Amino acid sequence: MGPTSGVGVWLVPLVVAFLLAVGATPLAIAAARRFNIIDRPVGLKIHKVPTPLLGGLAVYGAFLLATLLFLPWTGPVRGLIVGGAIAIAVGVIDDRFNLPSLVHLGGQILAALVTVVVGVGVVRYVSIPWHSPYAGGGSWRIPLVIGFLFTIFWIVGMMNTINFLDGLDGLSGGVGVIAAVLLARWAASPPSYIAHASAGFHHADLVLPVILAGALLGFLPFNWNPARVFIGDSGAMFLGLALGALSIFGVAKIGTALLVLSIPVLDVAWAIVRRQMQGKSFLAGDKQHVYHRMVELGLSPTATVLCMYSICLALGIVDLGLSRLDKLIAFVVVVVLVGTSFVLLEVAGNRKQAARGIRPRSAWANGTRYK
Repeated sequence: MGPTSGVGVWLVPLVVAFLLAVGATPLAIAAARRFNIIDRPVGLKIHKVPTPLLGGLAVYGAFLLATLLFLPWTGPVRGLIVGGAIAIAVGVIDDRFNLPSLVHLGGQILAALVTVVVGVGVVRYVSIPWHSPYAGGGSWRIPLVIGFLFTIFWIVGMMNTINFLDGLDGLSGGVGVIAAVLLARWAASPPSYIAHASAGFHHADLVLPVILAGALLGFLPFNWNPARVFIGDSGAMFLGLALGALSIFGVAKIGTALLVLSIPVLDVAWAIVRRQMQGKSFLAGDKQHVYHRMVELGLSPTATVLCMYSICLALGIVDLGLSRLDKLIAFVVVVVLVGTSFVLLEVAGNRKQAARGIRPRSAWANGTRYK
Protein backbone atom coordinates (compact mmCIF):
# COMPACT_ATOMS: atom_id res chain seq x y z
CA MET A 1 0.00 0.00 0.00
CA GLY A 2 1.05 3.58 -0.57
CA PRO A 3 1.21 6.64 1.66
CA THR A 4 -2.57 7.00 1.89
CA SER A 5 -3.12 3.65 3.57
CA GLY A 6 -3.12 4.85 7.22
CA VAL A 7 -6.49 4.83 8.97
CA GLY A 8 -6.14 8.40 10.24
CA VAL A 9 -5.71 9.72 6.70
CA TRP A 10 -9.32 8.91 5.84
CA LEU A 11 -11.07 8.51 9.22
CA VAL A 12 -10.72 12.11 10.40
CA PRO A 13 -12.03 13.67 7.14
CA LEU A 14 -14.89 11.14 7.17
CA VAL A 15 -15.96 12.06 10.70
CA VAL A 16 -15.61 15.81 10.13
CA ALA A 17 -17.69 15.67 6.92
CA PHE A 18 -20.30 13.59 8.76
CA LEU A 19 -20.57 16.07 11.63
CA LEU A 20 -20.71 19.04 9.28
CA ALA A 21 -23.59 17.45 7.37
CA VAL A 22 -25.44 16.63 10.60
CA GLY A 23 -25.16 20.29 11.59
CA ALA A 24 -25.93 21.72 8.15
CA THR A 25 -29.01 19.66 7.30
CA PRO A 26 -31.38 21.33 9.83
CA LEU A 27 -30.21 24.69 8.48
CA ALA A 28 -31.02 23.54 4.94
CA ILE A 29 -34.48 22.41 6.08
CA ALA A 30 -35.12 25.82 7.61
CA ALA A 31 -33.89 27.60 4.46
CA ALA A 32 -36.12 25.45 2.24
CA ARG A 33 -39.15 26.36 4.33
CA ARG A 34 -38.16 30.03 4.42
CA PHE A 35 -37.86 30.26 0.62
CA ASN A 36 -40.71 27.82 -0.12
CA ILE A 37 -38.51 25.24 -1.83
CA ILE A 38 -40.86 22.39 -0.96
CA ASP A 39 -41.76 19.18 -2.78
CA ARG A 40 -45.53 18.87 -2.54
CA PRO A 41 -47.36 15.53 -2.92
CA VAL A 42 -49.19 16.23 -6.18
CA GLY A 43 -49.79 14.14 -9.27
CA LEU A 44 -47.72 10.95 -9.27
CA LYS A 45 -45.56 11.80 -6.25
CA ILE A 46 -45.09 8.95 -3.77
CA HIS A 47 -44.61 10.93 -0.57
CA LYS A 48 -47.66 12.08 1.42
CA VAL A 49 -46.59 15.35 3.06
CA PRO A 50 -44.85 18.50 1.77
CA THR A 51 -41.10 18.00 2.23
CA PRO A 52 -38.19 20.49 2.06
CA LEU A 53 -35.88 20.06 -0.95
CA LEU A 54 -32.53 21.59 -0.02
CA GLY A 55 -30.81 18.55 1.47
CA GLY A 56 -28.27 18.66 -1.34
CA LEU A 57 -27.17 22.10 -0.19
CA ALA A 58 -26.21 20.61 3.20
CA VAL A 59 -24.31 17.75 1.54
CA TYR A 60 -22.41 20.16 -0.70
CA GLY A 61 -21.70 22.55 2.18
CA ALA A 62 -20.26 19.73 4.29
CA PHE A 63 -18.23 18.46 1.34
CA LEU A 64 -16.92 21.97 0.60
CA LEU A 65 -15.82 22.78 4.16
CA ALA A 66 -14.25 19.39 4.83
CA THR A 67 -12.40 19.47 1.51
CA LEU A 68 -10.98 22.92 2.21
CA LEU A 69 -9.90 21.75 5.67
CA PHE A 70 -8.06 18.63 4.53
CA LEU A 71 -6.91 19.20 0.95
CA PRO A 72 -4.92 21.90 -0.86
CA TRP A 73 -6.56 23.99 -3.58
CA THR A 74 -5.28 21.83 -6.44
CA GLY A 75 -6.80 21.22 -9.88
CA PRO A 76 -9.15 18.31 -9.05
CA VAL A 77 -10.32 20.01 -5.86
CA ARG A 78 -11.01 23.23 -7.76
CA GLY A 79 -12.88 21.35 -10.47
CA LEU A 80 -15.16 19.53 -8.04
CA ILE A 81 -15.84 22.58 -5.87
CA VAL A 82 -16.54 25.04 -8.69
CA GLY A 83 -18.37 22.57 -10.94
CA GLY A 84 -20.32 21.32 -7.92
CA ALA A 85 -21.35 24.89 -7.07
CA ILE A 86 -22.81 25.31 -10.55
CA ALA A 87 -24.65 21.97 -10.27
CA ILE A 88 -26.05 23.03 -6.89
CA ALA A 89 -27.13 26.44 -8.22
CA VAL A 90 -28.90 24.99 -11.25
CA GLY A 91 -30.53 22.34 -9.07
CA VAL A 92 -31.79 24.85 -6.50
CA ILE A 93 -33.33 26.96 -9.27
CA ASP A 94 -34.94 23.83 -10.72
CA ASP A 95 -36.27 22.79 -7.31
CA ARG A 96 -37.84 26.23 -6.88
CA PHE A 97 -39.09 27.03 -10.38
CA ASN A 98 -39.16 23.66 -12.24
CA LEU A 99 -36.91 24.49 -15.19
CA PRO A 100 -37.73 23.20 -18.70
CA SER A 101 -35.94 19.92 -19.37
CA LEU A 102 -33.64 21.34 -22.07
CA VAL A 103 -32.56 24.20 -19.80
CA HIS A 104 -31.96 21.66 -17.03
CA LEU A 105 -29.81 19.56 -19.37
CA GLY A 106 -27.91 22.67 -20.43
CA GLY A 107 -27.13 23.39 -16.78
CA GLN A 108 -25.77 19.87 -16.36
CA ILE A 109 -23.53 20.24 -19.39
CA LEU A 110 -22.25 23.60 -18.11
CA ALA A 111 -21.44 22.11 -14.69
CA ALA A 112 -19.60 19.19 -16.33
CA LEU A 113 -17.64 21.52 -18.63
CA VAL A 114 -16.51 23.71 -15.74
CA THR A 115 -15.54 20.65 -13.67
CA VAL A 116 -13.37 19.34 -16.49
CA VAL A 117 -11.81 22.63 -17.57
CA VAL A 118 -11.13 24.02 -14.09
CA GLY A 119 -9.19 21.02 -12.90
CA VAL A 120 -10.47 17.45 -13.14
CA GLY A 121 -9.21 16.99 -16.69
CA VAL A 122 -10.28 14.53 -19.37
CA VAL A 123 -9.98 10.78 -19.92
CA ARG A 124 -6.91 10.22 -22.11
CA TYR A 125 -6.30 6.49 -21.69
CA VAL A 126 -8.45 3.39 -21.96
CA SER A 127 -7.28 0.31 -20.08
CA ILE A 128 -6.56 -2.85 -22.06
CA PRO A 129 -8.86 -5.43 -20.35
CA TRP A 130 -6.54 -8.41 -20.82
CA HIS A 131 -3.40 -6.54 -19.74
CA SER A 132 -2.12 -6.54 -16.15
CA PRO A 133 -2.08 -3.10 -14.44
CA TYR A 134 1.33 -4.01 -12.97
CA ALA A 135 2.94 -4.22 -16.42
CA GLY A 136 3.88 -1.28 -18.61
CA GLY A 137 1.83 -0.31 -21.67
CA GLY A 138 -1.51 -1.47 -20.21
CA SER A 139 -3.58 1.31 -21.80
CA TRP A 140 -4.49 2.83 -25.16
CA ARG A 141 -4.07 6.56 -25.57
CA ILE A 142 -7.12 8.23 -27.12
CA PRO A 143 -7.30 11.59 -28.96
CA LEU A 144 -7.94 14.66 -26.82
CA VAL A 145 -11.20 15.60 -28.58
CA ILE A 146 -12.65 12.12 -28.14
CA GLY A 147 -11.50 12.03 -24.53
CA PHE A 148 -13.06 15.44 -23.86
CA LEU A 149 -16.43 14.49 -25.39
CA PHE A 150 -16.47 11.17 -23.57
CA THR A 151 -15.66 12.84 -20.24
CA ILE A 152 -18.50 15.36 -20.58
CA PHE A 153 -20.89 12.59 -21.66
CA TRP A 154 -19.81 10.44 -18.71
CA ILE A 155 -20.27 13.15 -16.06
CA VAL A 156 -23.62 14.32 -17.47
CA GLY A 157 -24.72 10.68 -17.69
CA MET A 158 -23.85 10.13 -14.03
CA MET A 159 -25.75 13.28 -13.05
CA ASN A 160 -28.86 11.95 -14.78
CA THR A 161 -28.35 8.47 -13.34
CA ILE A 162 -28.44 9.78 -9.78
CA ASN A 163 -31.25 12.19 -10.64
CA PHE A 164 -33.39 9.34 -11.96
CA LEU A 165 -32.45 7.22 -8.93
CA ASP A 166 -33.67 9.86 -6.49
CA GLY A 167 -37.23 8.56 -6.15
CA LEU A 168 -37.43 6.93 -2.71
CA ASP A 169 -36.34 8.15 0.71
CA GLY A 170 -32.66 7.40 1.29
CA LEU A 171 -32.09 5.70 -2.05
CA SER A 172 -29.74 8.01 -3.93
CA GLY A 173 -27.78 9.02 -0.83
CA GLY A 174 -27.20 5.45 0.34
CA VAL A 175 -26.20 4.20 -3.09
CA GLY A 176 -23.89 7.22 -3.31
CA VAL A 177 -22.19 6.19 -0.05
CA ILE A 178 -21.56 2.67 -1.38
CA ALA A 179 -20.14 3.99 -4.66
CA ALA A 180 -17.93 6.57 -2.92
CA VAL A 181 -16.50 3.97 -0.50
CA LEU A 182 -15.65 1.63 -3.39
CA LEU A 183 -13.97 4.47 -5.30
CA ALA A 184 -11.92 5.28 -2.20
CA ARG A 185 -10.97 1.64 -1.80
CA TRP A 186 -9.65 1.47 -5.35
CA ALA A 187 -7.83 4.77 -4.89
CA ALA A 188 -5.84 3.10 -2.10
CA SER A 189 -4.98 -0.01 -4.13
CA PRO A 190 -1.43 -0.78 -5.39
CA PRO A 191 -2.11 -0.25 -9.15
CA SER A 192 -2.90 3.41 -8.52
CA TYR A 193 0.57 3.95 -7.04
CA ILE A 194 2.20 2.26 -10.01
CA ALA A 195 0.37 4.57 -12.40
CA HIS A 196 1.15 7.81 -10.55
CA ALA A 197 4.07 8.56 -8.23
CA SER A 198 2.85 11.69 -6.39
CA ALA A 199 1.80 11.10 -2.77
CA GLY A 200 -0.25 14.32 -2.78
CA PHE A 201 -2.09 13.18 -5.87
CA HIS A 202 -3.11 9.89 -4.22
CA HIS A 203 -4.01 11.65 -1.00
CA ALA A 204 -6.66 13.70 -2.84
CA ASP A 205 -7.78 10.66 -4.86
CA LEU A 206 -8.57 8.85 -1.60
CA VAL A 207 -9.79 11.68 0.64
CA LEU A 208 -12.28 13.26 -1.80
CA PRO A 209 -14.58 10.20 -2.03
CA VAL A 210 -14.18 9.63 1.72
CA ILE A 211 -15.38 13.18 2.41
CA LEU A 212 -18.29 12.67 0.01
CA ALA A 213 -19.28 9.46 1.83
CA GLY A 214 -19.08 11.23 5.21
CA ALA A 215 -21.29 14.11 4.04
CA LEU A 216 -23.89 11.68 2.69
CA LEU A 217 -23.84 9.61 5.89
CA GLY A 218 -24.52 12.76 7.93
CA PHE A 219 -27.46 13.63 5.69
CA LEU A 220 -29.07 10.16 5.48
CA PRO A 221 -30.68 10.10 8.98
CA PHE A 222 -32.75 13.13 7.95
CA ASN A 223 -33.61 11.53 4.59
CA TRP A 224 -34.63 8.10 5.88
CA ASN A 225 -38.27 7.08 5.51
CA PRO A 226 -40.29 9.09 6.41
CA ALA A 227 -37.91 11.76 5.15
CA ARG A 228 -37.71 15.15 6.83
CA VAL A 229 -35.83 16.52 3.82
CA PHE A 230 -35.09 15.43 0.26
CA ILE A 231 -31.69 15.72 -1.38
CA GLY A 232 -33.48 17.55 -4.20
CA ASP A 233 -32.40 18.10 -7.77
CA SER A 234 -29.46 20.15 -6.49
CA GLY A 235 -28.13 17.28 -4.40
CA ALA A 236 -28.74 14.64 -7.08
CA MET A 237 -26.88 16.75 -9.64
CA PHE A 238 -23.96 17.38 -7.30
CA LEU A 239 -23.75 13.74 -6.24
CA GLY A 240 -23.82 12.52 -9.83
CA LEU A 241 -21.19 15.07 -10.87
CA ALA A 242 -18.95 14.14 -7.93
CA LEU A 243 -19.17 10.38 -8.57
CA GLY A 244 -18.59 10.88 -12.29
CA ALA A 245 -15.57 13.12 -11.72
CA LEU A 246 -14.08 10.95 -8.95
CA SER A 247 -14.30 7.85 -11.14
CA ILE A 248 -12.04 9.47 -13.76
CA PHE A 249 -9.72 11.31 -11.37
CA GLY A 250 -6.46 9.48 -10.74
CA VAL A 251 -6.42 5.99 -12.15
CA ALA A 252 -9.77 5.86 -13.94
CA LYS A 253 -12.30 3.77 -12.01
CA ILE A 254 -15.05 3.89 -14.61
CA GLY A 255 -15.35 0.10 -14.62
CA THR A 256 -15.94 0.09 -10.87
CA ALA A 257 -18.55 2.85 -11.10
CA LEU A 258 -20.33 1.07 -13.95
CA LEU A 259 -20.48 -2.23 -12.10
CA VAL A 260 -21.50 -0.84 -8.70
CA LEU A 261 -24.08 1.50 -10.26
CA SER A 262 -25.12 -0.91 -13.00
CA ILE A 263 -28.75 -1.09 -11.79
CA PRO A 264 -29.39 2.70 -11.89
CA VAL A 265 -27.27 3.11 -15.05
CA LEU A 266 -29.24 0.43 -16.87
CA ASP A 267 -32.48 1.82 -15.45
CA VAL A 268 -31.69 5.14 -17.14
CA ALA A 269 -30.92 3.35 -20.42
CA TRP A 270 -34.15 1.35 -20.18
CA ALA A 271 -36.13 4.51 -19.36
CA ILE A 272 -34.83 6.16 -22.54
CA VAL A 273 -35.80 3.13 -24.64
CA ARG A 274 -39.19 2.83 -22.93
CA ARG A 275 -40.05 6.49 -23.43
CA GLN A 276 -39.05 6.37 -27.08
CA MET A 277 -41.27 3.31 -27.56
CA GLN A 278 -44.13 5.24 -25.94
CA GLY A 279 -43.55 8.23 -28.23
CA LYS A 280 -42.25 10.44 -25.39
CA SER A 281 -39.12 12.53 -25.18
CA PHE A 282 -36.33 10.80 -23.26
CA LEU A 283 -36.21 13.95 -21.11
CA ALA A 284 -39.80 13.40 -19.97
CA GLY A 285 -40.36 11.69 -16.65
CA ASP A 286 -42.50 8.76 -15.56
CA LYS A 287 -43.22 6.51 -12.62
CA GLN A 288 -41.89 3.29 -14.13
CA HIS A 289 -38.35 3.05 -12.81
CA VAL A 290 -37.18 -0.25 -11.36
CA TYR A 291 -37.78 0.88 -7.77
CA HIS A 292 -41.34 1.99 -8.66
CA ARG A 293 -42.00 -1.46 -10.11
CA MET A 294 -40.60 -3.14 -6.99
CA VAL A 295 -42.99 -1.12 -4.81
CA GLU A 296 -45.91 -1.90 -7.14
CA LEU A 297 -45.17 -5.61 -6.81
CA GLY A 298 -45.47 -5.54 -3.03
CA LEU A 299 -42.18 -4.39 -1.47
CA SER A 300 -42.38 -1.49 0.96
CA PRO A 301 -40.38 1.63 0.05
CA THR A 302 -37.88 0.89 2.83
CA ALA A 303 -37.51 -2.75 1.76
CA THR A 304 -36.99 -1.60 -1.82
CA VAL A 305 -34.25 0.81 -0.76
CA LEU A 306 -32.51 -1.87 1.30
CA CYS A 307 -32.76 -4.30 -1.62
CA MET A 308 -31.13 -1.74 -3.93
CA TYR A 309 -28.40 -1.13 -1.33
CA SER A 310 -27.76 -4.88 -1.10
CA ILE A 311 -27.45 -5.30 -4.86
CA CYS A 312 -25.05 -2.36 -5.23
CA LEU A 313 -22.99 -3.50 -2.25
CA ALA A 314 -22.82 -7.08 -3.55
CA LEU A 315 -21.67 -5.85 -6.95
CA GLY A 316 -19.07 -3.68 -5.23
CA ILE A 317 -17.70 -6.60 -3.24
CA VAL A 318 -17.53 -8.68 -6.42
CA ASP A 319 -15.72 -5.82 -8.16
CA LEU A 320 -12.93 -5.82 -5.57
CA GLY A 321 -11.83 -9.28 -6.62
CA LEU A 322 -12.02 -8.85 -10.39
CA SER A 323 -9.31 -8.16 -12.93
CA ARG A 324 -9.90 -5.77 -15.81
CA LEU A 325 -11.09 -8.52 -18.17
CA ASP A 326 -13.19 -10.21 -15.48
CA LYS A 327 -14.79 -6.85 -14.69
CA LEU A 328 -15.76 -6.37 -18.33
CA ILE A 329 -17.23 -9.88 -18.50
CA ALA A 330 -19.11 -9.32 -15.22
CA PHE A 331 -20.61 -6.09 -16.53
CA VAL A 332 -21.82 -7.81 -19.69
CA VAL A 333 -23.41 -10.57 -17.59
CA VAL A 334 -25.06 -7.98 -15.34
CA VAL A 335 -26.40 -6.12 -18.40
CA VAL A 336 -28.04 -9.30 -19.69
CA LEU A 337 -29.49 -10.33 -16.32
CA VAL A 338 -30.66 -6.86 -15.33
CA GLY A 339 -32.06 -6.15 -18.79
CA THR A 340 -34.10 -9.35 -18.60
CA SER A 341 -35.27 -8.45 -15.09
CA PHE A 342 -36.35 -4.98 -16.23
CA VAL A 343 -38.47 -6.45 -19.01
CA LEU A 344 -40.09 -8.91 -16.60
CA LEU A 345 -40.74 -6.16 -14.03
CA GLU A 346 -42.21 -3.96 -16.76
CA VAL A 347 -44.58 -6.68 -17.92
CA ALA A 348 -45.60 -7.63 -14.37
CA GLY A 349 -46.12 -4.00 -13.39
CA ASN A 350 -48.24 -3.25 -16.47
CA ARG A 351 -50.38 -6.33 -15.83
CA LYS A 352 -50.91 -5.33 -12.22
CA GLN A 353 -51.91 -1.82 -13.25
CA ALA A 354 -54.28 -3.20 -15.90
CA ALA A 355 -55.88 -5.52 -13.32
CA ARG A 356 -56.57 -2.48 -11.15
CA GLY A 357 -57.99 -0.56 -14.07
CA ILE A 358 -55.16 2.01 -13.95
CA ARG A 359 -54.35 3.70 -17.24
CA PRO A 360 -50.88 5.15 -17.88
CA ARG A 361 -50.77 8.85 -17.05
CA SER A 362 -48.70 11.63 -18.52
CA ALA A 363 -45.40 12.28 -16.80
CA TRP A 364 -46.25 15.99 -16.98
CA ALA A 365 -49.49 15.76 -14.99
CA ASN A 366 -50.23 18.89 -12.94
CA GLY A 367 -47.27 20.61 -14.57
CA THR A 368 -44.75 18.63 -12.52
CA ARG A 369 -41.69 16.96 -14.04
CA TYR A 370 -41.14 13.48 -12.68
CA LYS A 371 -37.96 11.47 -12.84
